[in-house]
Amino acid sequence: MSAAADARCATRLLDLIGGNWTTQAIGAAVALGVVDELARARCTAEQLAQRTGCAPRALQRLLNGLTAIDIVTRDAAGRHALSATGALLREDAAGSMRWWAQWCSGPQWSLWGNLAQSVRTGRSARTLAGGRPGYAHLEADVGTARLFHRAMAGLTRRIGRRIARDLDWRGVRQVVDIGGGYGELLAEVLAAQRSVRGIVFDLPHATRDAAAYLAERGLAARCAVVCGSFFEPLPAGADVYLLKSILHNWDDADALRILRQCRAATPAAARVLVVERVLPAQAAGGRRERAVLRSDLNMLVSLGGRERTRTRVCRTRLAGGLRVPAARWHRARLRRPRDAAGARSSGAVSGGQGAGAAGPTRSRYACQVA
Repeated sequence: MSAAADARCATRLLDLIGGNWTTQAIGAAVALGVVDELARARCTAEQLAQRTGCAPRALQRLLNGLTAIDIVTRDAAGRHALSATGALLREDAAGSMRWWAQWCSGPQWSLWGNLAQSVRTGRSARTLAGGRPGYAHLEADVGTARLFHRAMAGLTRRIGRRIARDLDWRGVRQVVDIGGGYGELLAEVLAAQRSVRGIVFDLPHATRDAAAYLAERGLAARCAVVCGSFFEPLPAGADVYLLKSILHNWDDADALRILRQCRAATPAAARVLVVERVLPAQAAGGRRERAVLRSDLNMLVSLGGRERTRTRVCRTRLAGGLRVPAARWHRARLRRPRDAAGARSSGAVSGGQGAGAAGPTRSRYACQVA
C-alpha cells in the first residue's frame, strides 16, 4: 500500500472511530434548548448563551460543530440559524426527529458500550445486566417511556403517510395496530381512509398517552385503545393487522409467537401487514445498507432482536402459520408493484392474490402482505 493510500485509510478510520460525537452534539442541541431558540429567530452565540443559560465560549464551540455537520448555519454577521436538516429537530416539524435524537444520545447511549459482550454471548446488554427482555424496563419509568414512544411516533409518521396513501385499503373496515404505541401509524391510516375504524393494541406504558394523542388528531371516535401483550390473544376479527418495526425487536422464537397470535386472531380473508427494514443478503457499503446494518446491531445490543433478510422473513411467516406464496413486497417508497403488463397492481391489502415481487435488497423498509 502506498503512503497516500495508507493516509487515506487512516483518515477514514479515524472518522469512523470518532463518529460518536455527532450523536451527542445533536442531542445536546436539543437538550440545551439551542434548537428551540434558533427556531424562533437568528441570534449570535452570545445572545443564544443568555437565552439558554450556557457558557458563551463553550456554546460557540458546540455551534461550530453543529455548523460543520449542517445542523446550524452562520451568516456574515455571526448570527446562527437552523439549517433545513436542523429544522427537523423542531418539536413542530412533521415527523420530528427531536425525540429520536434525545433517545439515541440518552437512554440508548450506554448500551453500545456492551456490544462486544453482546456479540460474544448473543444476548442484549439489558439481559446481561439482569434485566427483563424487550421493553419491560419502560414499565416503571414514565419519563423514559414517553421519550421512547414520542421518538417512535416521529419516525413512524413519514413511513405511515406512505402506507396510508399508497396501499389499497378498499373493503377494509377495521385495522388493529399491534404494538402501536401512541397510534401514529394507525392515525395516518385513519386520517387518509375515512371509512376505516381502528384499535391501537400495546402495553400500558405505550398506550398511556395514546388516547389523548388520537383525540388531538380528531380520531377518538373511530379508534379504541386496548392494553395487552402481543404474546397473548389479540383483538379478533379485524380486516388488517399492522406490525410495523415489531418483529425486529425479537429473536426468531418470539417473532413466531407474535405471528401465531396474529394467525389465531385473523379471519380467513384478513391480512397481516408487516413493515420492517430488509437486511441485505450480503453486506454492502451504501447509505441504506449501512442504516439497516446499524439497526441490526442496535437490535442485538439493546433488545436481542435482529433485522431479517427477505428470505428469513418469509420463512418466519410460514412457520407462524401465515401464507407467503401470494405475498407482495413494496420497496421503501411503498408503491404498489407493477404487474406483467406494467400497470400498478391493486389489492395490496384487501384485494386478490398476486405473484410476489422481490425488489432490490437495498430497500430500507419493505411491506409484506400475506
